[in-house]
Amino acid sequence: MTVAAGKVFVSQVDEHTLHALDEKTGKQLWHFIAGARIDSPPTYWKGRLLFGGMDGYVYCVRASDGVLIWRFLGAPTN
Repeated sequence: MTVAAGKVFVSQVDEHTLHALDEKTGKQLWHFIAGARIDSPPTYWKGRLLFGGMDGYVYCVRASDGVLIWRFLGAPTN
C-alpha cells in the first residue's frame, strides 16, 4: 500500500490490478489492470506511479486517473 496525494494505492495481486482509493472516504477512484501479478506497492513520484509486473514490464501510470503513460519490458520472461 502506498499513500500519496490524498489517495491510497493498493495492488490486488491475484487480479493483476492496481486500485486507487480516496484517502478519506475509501471510495474507489480508478483501477488499472496490468499484464500479470503486481507483487509490490507502487512508487509515487511527481504525480506518477511506477511498479513492476511479473510479466517483466515496468509500468508508469498517472496517479490522478490511472491512465498508462508508458511501460518498459525490463525483464523478458521467455
